[in-house]
Amino acid sequence: MRILATAGDIHSLIAGIRLRTPLAALAREQGWSVEWRSFHECRVADLEATDVLVVQRGASRRALRLEERALQAGAAVVYEIDDLLTEIAPHISQHDAVRASLPWLRAGLALADLVTVSTPRLQREVAPLSRATALVPNHAYFDEDRPLPPQWPGAPVHLLVASSDHLLAGPLSAALREVVGPRARLVAVGPPGDALAAQGLRLERHPLLPRHEFMALARRLPNAVALIPLEASRFAACKSAVKWYDYAEAGIPTIASAVPPYVDAIEPGRTGRLVDDSRAQWLEALRVAIDDVDWRRRIAVQARQVVRERHTFAQTVAAWHTALLLARQLRRARVVKRPGAVATWWRALGDATGEWAVALRRWNRERLARRNVPPA
Repeated sequence: MRILATAGDIHSLIAGIRLRTPLAALAREQGWSVEWRSFHECRVADLEATDVLVVQRGASRRALRLEERALQAGAAVVYEIDDLLTEIAPHISQHDAVRASLPWLRAGLALADLVTVSTPRLQREVAPLSRATALVPNHAYFDEDRPLPPQWPGAPVHLLVASSDHLLAGPLSAALREVVGPRARLVAVGPPGDALAAQGLRLERHPLLPRHEFMALARRLPNAVALIPLEASRFAACKSAVKWYDYAEAGIPTIASAVPPYVDAIEPGRTGRLVDDSRAQWLEALRVAIDDVDWRRRIAVQARQVVRERHTFAQTVAAWHTALLLARQLRRARVVKRPGAVATWWRALGDATGEWAVALRRWNRERLARRNVPPA
């Protein structure tokens, strides 16, 4: 099978998690081929040489056109989406842009042979907007079988807050003000650092990091405890609990808001702790995590065990395998209307213009790359 995986930025973090890493492993396993393209890099020849086109979060005229041309060439189209972007929360940084692109997003969902999603809740939300859906769950980050990190009694605990977006963390911030000090140090990765610093909290700040670099940082923190505040909304409920998967695999105990997706993933008292979004509950949970080294050890052991049973990379790869075969089956059973002569002429003109634009962009990137090469 020939797979063409596309995204707005095929080298982005989310494209790596959802597409590049599992599809590369699947291609090696099955002897298939897989190519990677950002939307603006795709050419007609790419579409005509593929059996399955995977479009991640397509929300533009360009992405929809790629779907249309792939279908007309006989390829199956899979639309990959891992968030409920039709109900994006107001505090998300790209809220306005996503809202403006909703007509294209809905059209892309409806046109595809199959929509792949990351959670059952998201699957239920997307099903009315699509022809068919398939669940491709996220997996814990795993690079090698490391021992659980030690939990040192009496040593400072490092409270870790990380996100690619801003968080609504008022009650957590209020609780942190009472515990951060010699016995509890605060570490923030990404945009949450802005809000926490604005509250006057002392913290160690880091920018957003690639997944492997972030996990390396998290493992280095002595006595680490992860904090995951999340609002109660339809958008948040459809997210994956992948943060908890990663922390659990790394042996870092987690305290999370008692809302989906974490109520679906964490067993309170066994694999983590869930708290209502109140200062009092966050404060109680933080004090236990700081004072009780046995709690930290027990949660770390049990959470890793559950994640290694239920949220593995092999399970994600197997789900992609099932989804791609289903997409091909659905495409074979589908009749796609061919454009008429006039439409074909206009399409050829558009293709020629698009090919010229792709070539121009590639030339310009190569030119800029040569300019940035340091002298020998």
